Amino acid sequence: MIRDIGIRPIIFSVNCYIASILTMFVAFSLDLKSPGWAMTTVYLTSQPLSGPMRAKAFYRAIGTFIGAAAMVAIVPNLIDAPELTTLAIMLWVALCIFVSLLDRTPRSYMFALSGYTAALIGFPSVLNPGTVFDTAVSRVEEITLGVVCAAVVHSAIFPKSAFSAFELKLRNAIADTRRWLADGLIQQGTSETGMERRRIAADISELYVLGTSLRFDTSPHRPDIGTIRAFDRTIVALLPLVSAIEDRLTLLRGIGPLDPKLSQTLTGICDWLQVRAPGDRRRAAELKEACVAATPAAGPQSSWGDLIRVNVTVRLIELIDAWQGSLELAAYLSDPARTPSAGIRAAATQIGPKAMHTDAAMALLSALAAMVAMGICAFFWIATAWPEGAGAVAFAAVSCTLFASLDDPTPAIRAITLLLALCIPLVLIYQFFVLPAITGFVLLCCALAFVLIPAGILMAIPAYAVLGLALALSFTIEISLQTSYTADLAAIVNSNSAFVLGGVVALIVTRMMRVIGTQASAARLIRATHLDLADLAAGRLHPNRDQWTSRMMDRVALLLYRQPRVEPQPQHEFADALEDLRLGVNMIETQSIAPNMSKPAQDALAAMFAGLAAHFRGLGRGRVAPLDGDLLQKIDIAIGEATAITANTHASVAAIVGMRQTLYPNAPPYQPIDIQQSDPALPEPGEPRRRDGSLP
Repeated sequence: MIRDIGIRPIIFSVNCYIASILTMFVAFSLDLKSPGWAMTTVYLTSQPLSGPMRAKAFYRAIGTFIGAAAMVAIVPNLIDAPELTTLAIMLWVALCIFVSLLDRTPRSYMFALSGYTAALIGFPSVLNPGTVFDTAVSRVEEITLGVVCAAVVHSAIFPKSAFSAFELKLRNAIADTRRWLADGLIQQGTSETGMERRRIAADISELYVLGTSLRFDTSPHRPDIGTIRAFDRTIVALLPLVSAIEDRLTLLRGIGPLDPKLSQTLTGICDWLQVRAPGDRRRAAELKEACVAATPAAGPQSSWGDLIRVNVTVRLIELIDAWQGSLELAAYLSDPARTPSAGIRAAATQIGPKAMHTDAAMALLSALAAMVAMGICAFFWIATAWPEGAGAVAFAAVSCTLFASLDDPTPAIRAITLLLALCIPLVLIYQFFVLPAITGFVLLCCALAFVLIPAGILMAIPAYAVLGLALALSFTIEISLQTSYTADLAAIVNSNSAFVLGGVVALIVTRMMRVIGTQASAARLIRATHLDLADLAAGRLHPNRDQWTSRMMDRVALLLYRQPRVEPQPQHEFADALEDLRLGVNMIETQSIAPNMSKPAQDALAAMFAGLAAHFRGLGRGRVAPLDGDLLQKIDIAIGEATAITANTHASVAAIVGMRQTLYPNAPPYQPIDIQQSDPALPEPGEPRRRDGSLP
């Protein structure tokens, strides 16, 4: 751990300490009711990067106000029914948890704060509802003070700009993508390239999350979110494109030597990819013309090799466009002060919100677990008439809310609960031995530094961030500094024991109801994709190509985070997710060309999509539904029809050929089928792709 302590963690810790001392000084000067809550807010709000920190501060202030307003509305209206008041507060907290988990942007923090701020205000007011307004005002004042002080100090004293981190990750992502694109066109994929794809997918997702907080950053360079979304759209298109091109080139090389024109075009594209300038539009146009020249004519009697080459050249043209757009947007994002081109402005205005994966069932389960934990604490509080029981209910709500987004929140809840218990003796030492000997504000600041400085350093080291946050929160909550010194042993032990009890109940309930392992979480992601593919095939889901790619790239990154660091055996989830991404793109493109096909071909496509819907619906529900030769025959009929269409022939062929190769990579080569005189004997489908829905 000592080796992880650099200058930035120390600066971060000192900033947190200065902000907490400033908060305490202002709170004492204004004679606020509970300065300790303002200090706690400083550590809950602080982040190493200024952009996310200020975004968190902004949403925290709004969430606090909403939570306070909700309690002022709920508690007085149920003044004669404490049980109903408690239930209403629990339902509000659960609703906020549910909504926060469905919003995977920094804005989700606002919903989380609305929930547990309401718990901190509402539960202590259940038996004394006449104080709810004063309590709400006090909490809003204290939390707002902590938010403002944290934002000011972290922004003024050696801030670490989110834009600098964004720019570094942007450069690394572009460099990794450039190398991977070039390698993917000239050699077959290996385990190393597979890991590189995973890293690129994770970098792209992190770039987007960083980008959403840039508008709050201290840097003068603040690219607008529309441009960041445009960059995200163009660069995420590259991963499935190269994955598909690699697969098709491997197939072509297995058939025989590459066509000289195609081989020369690939060499030219590789050379162009290595150029580190923002991109040469004229060279890009020449390469696209070369792709067109290398494209064989697609007709009803085209060979399987020719159709594969059509698929490759169409995807190469798309790759050139996507890489050119990514370079231009990356150059602008690196220096937003430059004037954006007309193309960049147009791209930024046409992009909607990023499509991201959400899991409503897990969000509902998290909300239900919080309800049960709060309910148990509330029952104990009512049954025992414990004066401090409201603190247990409130802290159970805080514990369930803060870590609800984790697959397994129990380590974080366990850490904060354990430190709450361990901090009780420390707080007693401070309350009865240290604080009575302090004669001024300066000495008080020095005394607090012995705990707060180490806690801040731990918070800035990712491996120990939860431990540092737990230490800072436990100490500031339990010491509960007031404007005048009072020390009551029974009150201190009672209130702090309530916090520990709330944490223990939250830990047990979360462990029993809410925890899922990383493998189970990965399985849920894969099943969600299968159900989306089923809805896409059935016509119940209508995303455009960019929306589908964006959502699937998000799932690819989420799968990456849920795979072990050391893999004892090959992992199939990532490869399957990429194939699902390509398959969805091909299905969307195929559905778009269906109206141009003949009636028999449309019927074949409808039957094909019905079969796909049933297949993926079964996989999404945990059943194995093997692909058969009947579906392969329908795809081959559709290919034959697509080659007979004069308009958009190449794009049509590329889409359906891509579907065939993704679903049946080992099937015999395509043979033209006459719809009117097709042989009733079904073709041998070969070994289908691995789609058993299981995890190795």
